[in-house]
Amino acid sequence: MQQNAAKRAIVEDAYRRSRGPVAFLDESYQVPDPVIAPAETFYIFTAVIVAFDQMDELRDGLAEIAESTWWHTTKALLEKDGRTKTREMLEFLAEGHETCIIAFQVPVDGQDHDGETARRACYRGLAIELAAGREDAWAPVDLLVLEERNQNNFRTKDRINHKELIAEKQIPQPTRLLQTSPAVERLLWLPDLVSSAYRRTLTHTDTTRTLFDVVRDRVHFVEPVE
Repeated sequence: MQQNAAKRAIVEDAYRRSRGPVAFLDESYQVPDPVIAPAETFYIFTAVIVAFDQMDELRDGLAEIAESTWWHTTKALLEKDGRTKTREMLEFLAEGHETCIIAFQVPVDGQDHDGETARRACYRGLAIELAAGREDAWAPVDLLVLEERNQNNFRTKDRINHKELIAEKQIPQPTRLLQTSPAVERLLWLPDLVSSAYRRTLTHTDTTRTLFDVVRDRVHFVEPVE
């Protein structure tokens, strides 16, 4: 609990120092297996852009639908009640003013067994577009909040990917990457929802394949950047 409180303080401080909306990022992927080849490989990286004055309403609405302070879309979709709640959350997102952006790579290179090359390309594509903004779509974003990965070496890779973009002057110097947990910032549920919904268009033929249709009109697609 103390650790989460400290992490929340870091997130709140980052918000105070931000000038524009905040982008929340998460991914979904299916990468090559050296033993058993999957039918299709892909890497999906999603950003959902949220204005500060909408954050509390979104947090409250998501918790109300989930009837919990914990959520993971992949697990929720295994049960009927979870599938219903997933659709309700996507409908709740679609009713708002938030913009969703997806960078995806299909297929993933056969030698990219951990998906890190695809992840880097998708992140670069997203970060460049987020920082630049797009007229009549979203204002430039200077804070990217990414769901942190469990292993420190992977978190380090994400930091390096971001620093490379700044060093190459692909994104402005003030653009920051903050890695944290959905237990700290519930708004990370949003890119998890959208990534999972889009994943289903690639992997499923059942009724859950239509989940992405709920938010399709709110989504912009961008190209990965090598």
